[in-house]
Amino acid sequence: MKVKRFVVPSMQVGLKQIGAALGPGAVILSNKKLASGLEIVAGVDEAELAEYQASQPAAVDPQAIIKASTERNGSTKLDPASMQHLLEALAPQTRAAFAGTDAAPAPVAPERTQAAASALSRPAPAATRPERPEPAPVERWGEDHQARRDAAGERSADDKQWVRVMREEIDSLRQLLIQQTEHLQSATPSAMSPQRERLEARLQTLGLSSPVQRSLLRQFDSETSLDINWRRVMGRLAAGMTAPVFDPVVQGGHIALCGPTGAGKTTTLAKLAARYVKHHGSAGIAIVSTDFFQMGAQDALANIARILGVHFVGLQEDESLTDVLAGLSDRDLVLIDSSGSREALAHWRKQVIDTGLDQRLQTVMVLPATAHADGLSQYIKGFPGRRIDGVVVTKLDEAPCFGGIFDAILRHRWPLWYTTDGQNIPADIALGDPVSLVKRLVRGLSDTKTKLAYAS
Repeated sequence: MKVKRFVVPSMQVGLKQIGAALGPGAVILSNKKLASGLEIVAGVDEAELAEYQASQPAAVDPQAIIKASTERNGSTKLDPASMQHLLEALAPQTRAAFAGTDAAPAPVAPERTQAAASALSRPAPAATRPERPEPAPVERWGEDHQARRDAAGERSADDKQWVRVMREEIDSLRQLLIQQTEHLQSATPSAMSPQRERLEARLQTLGLSSPVQRSLLRQFDSETSLDINWRRVMGRLAAGMTAPVFDPVVQGGHIALCGPTGAGKTTTLAKLAARYVKHHGSAGIAIVSTDFFQMGAQDALANIARILGVHFVGLQEDESLTDVLAGLSDRDLVLIDSSGSREALAHWRKQVIDTGLDQRLQTVMVLPATAHADGLSQYIKGFPGRRIDGVVVTKLDEAPCFGGIFDAILRHRWPLWYTTDGQNIPADIALGDPVSLVKRLVRGLSDTKTKLAYAS
């Protein structure tokens, strides 16, 4: 294998120099940041390098092409041998420039050119003047035109194929550039301090995603102690979240609870309803259930509404949510329960998003602390509509390390409305407090058995 070292100002320049020096089969073996730029070590198989070099046109020396002899009077004269070399060197560029035109006429010898010129200068006798050639038949012209069209079509197909190949090469280079950029942005273990490794180990144990870890460690100070850095990291995590000043449910309105299946939406809705009844009574509240997909879901919520003395409406498939809410206009608070299945999301889009009803609703995302970050991200991407007014974190009592939910909260900047940590109604629910939530997350380190939790 042929290995070569390049020192370049950026990865883009390095890729261009590697491709020009080693060919398309070159592979980047390593890269490292230097004070003078970026060091890239690339290698290529010797057979591929030899094949690439053989395919390249030979470099033409300009001094060897033109050989001028100086006369006594100081003028230069181009000899025929130099002219021949010059024409041969320019032949590939000439053929490339006139590739799309018709075939050029065959070269004519200088003797024939001079004879033709002398013959044209003399008027020919009337008896010997050639007759005017007859025009070619239409059929022959049509055949020639069709042949030229076929040739043009073949050239167009070849051009399209070359464009497709070049586009694939550009896409592959783009993907390689993205991978190299991500690799350069992430700190390598060899260049990472032991203190930073311990902080990353703790964040991984908490379940925080890689983007959140990089954001929290962006202001890492290697000169500060581990405990101070740890407090700063957790302080940044809490400062990245917001919470409403007043109780959102007590303010009233039309609030819809959405979230993946099993997130605890029905239980959370019952807690919110009981919270409102405790402060304002049951006359100004109504509960609407759109979950006719799951068997018995509306019956369970109807029993809770009956216990609380709250008006309940079970929406059916052929009913309109807009009409139901219009009939409940005299209620100060309407809590809407939904389902997280795929069919329910399609029905939600039809009922709420397509009709513009989402502009009149407060949509609250219910995220279980036991869910994985990838699963939550997949559900959020498939959720119809992007207008989310708040988030409720549930099942905190079932997950000691629940860092997976922070990726969605921080990425979308959703306000933290409530947190729940049990099934008791109306207890086990509290107003959103980012500091308390982060403290509970940190306490989860002592509950884990992973050795990474005790790295210090």
